[in-house]
Amino acid sequence: MAPIGRYGQRSTNSPCQPHKRSKASRGMSVSTDFRAVRFWFNTDKDKNMRLLRQQTVILTLILLLVVGIAPAKATDPGNYSTYDQSLFLDVDWYHENLIITADLWNGGLDGESGMEVYRDDFNGFFHVQLDQRWRQERLQASTSIAQSRAIYMNVEAYRAAGSEEGERFLQAVNLGVEFLLTHFWDDTYGGFYWQVNAKGDTVDSMKQGYGNVHPIFALAQAYSVTQNPDHLAAALEQLDVFTAEFLDPDYACAIAPGFSRDFSEVIGVNNVDVFTHFFEALLSLHDVTTGDTQEEIDGWINQCGNFLVGTLYHDQEGFTDRGYVAYNYDENWQPAQAPYSRETQWSGARHATTGHNIELAYLLSRAIERGFNPEWLDTAYKLLAFCEAYAIDPTTGGMLYEITDYDGQPLEGNPDNPLYIWWAQAETARALLHFLVVRGEDRYAEVFKKVEYLFNALLTDQEYGGLFDSLDSRDDLAPVGTWKANIWKVNYHYSMFFAEVLRLQAVYPERIAELNAECITCS
Repeated sequence: MAPIGRYGQRSTNSPCQPHKRSKASRGMSVSTDFRAVRFWFNTDKDKNMRLLRQQTVILTLILLLVVGIAPAKATDPGNYSTYDQSLFLDVDWYHENLIITADLWNGGLDGESGMEVYRDDFNGFFHVQLDQRWRQERLQASTSIAQSRAIYMNVEAYRAAGSEEGERFLQAVNLGVEFLLTHFWDDTYGGFYWQVNAKGDTVDSMKQGYGNVHPIFALAQAYSVTQNPDHLAAALEQLDVFTAEFLDPDYACAIAPGFSRDFSEVIGVNNVDVFTHFFEALLSLHDVTTGDTQEEIDGWINQCGNFLVGTLYHDQEGFTDRGYVAYNYDENWQPAQAPYSRETQWSGARHATTGHNIELAYLLSRAIERGFNPEWLDTAYKLLAFCEAYAIDPTTGGMLYEITDYDGQPLEGNPDNPLYIWWAQAETARALLHFLVVRGEDRYAEVFKKVEYLFNALLTDQEYGGLFDSLDSRDDLAPVGTWKANIWKVNYHYSMFFAEVLRLQAVYPERIAELNAECITCS
């Protein structure tokens, strides 16, 4: 998860801010001698690819100008009152609300506000600063993360709506990708700029790790629905840049936090966030590639999975059945030991990131579903056990402590301790449902139903739709932060949770039917 201060404000010391050192000081050569597997992009092909991409941009824009985004129409926000409470899992409700929420993000309540995707003059830039009623607020620049996540949201909405009803989402994907590749991509050094404004001007040219891995994921996801070979080519080209520039040559799948524009200077502190989303992106690439290309990607997945279970993960002291991943790591990829403070939370302070614990437990299980190392499941269960013991409130089912100390205890001075943060609830709900359905862990049924209610009935705005920032455990779960979007809060975690519900129904229909037929937690 990205660095968010209390009530959604950026921390003063986020990974995006300068903690600079040269590559040499990290054992990283500034030269280009270290190159991971390059797929099928040599220098000449890179030039041809850029030319082809520029031509595709022009043709796509012409086509979309002729066809136009679907006419704007008002969107009626979904409501939890329509959930069929006789079912353990109302899949139809999830299907409907995944589409409704994407429409709210794209067009707001009136069809022409929100990110203004449905306006005739939409140029592919997603305006992700929205108030409670989906009205735009000032946004000086957006990030490659926000742009990528808005693309992904529309991918999932298109999958759910289908080709006949979902053309507006597919068009949003195409325009969003073209803006990403035209304005965020650095033609000189490769990689994606951190911040760009609505006109396409570069505002911050640093190569933030988090902001360079999300485009891989978004482009792979986009290709899965557009089947545009340029989208896959761009994803693989960025993977080539990422593995060449961001990976620490002294470790298998250790990833630098970020760089200056030309990759000569390391910026930030080693962390698990970039790793998490690289692993996620690799799994998405596995799904859309074949042959030698898929084989090479699978090699990265194996390396990264082994790095997670063998290096990033640590048993809690005194236990062998539970453990954690830290958020920050030192230069030897050991959990950071500097005392916690809010100011240094994302820049070197010690804390276990329980939100990423449960997210990585899910990703490990999904990797195993795809045929990767089944022994990784042991670590997934240990990550879950740590969350169950210390972070998940048994009354609400929600993750109250999205970070803890390494012994699982709340961190003194963390202003988020009383808050149920939006993204951690989505990851908790997704993981618990996944392990219930895929791994047969019936003990998660009751706690899933609790967090499902917390997420869909309380954290979701029942009047205007979309998620609040958090709920306050000290104030009868009152919402905190009523805005719907900023550069750190796009519809990514929400879409991931809802998309997993639909995937589980498609892949495990008998298990879902069994849960619905024998629902003892329904009321």
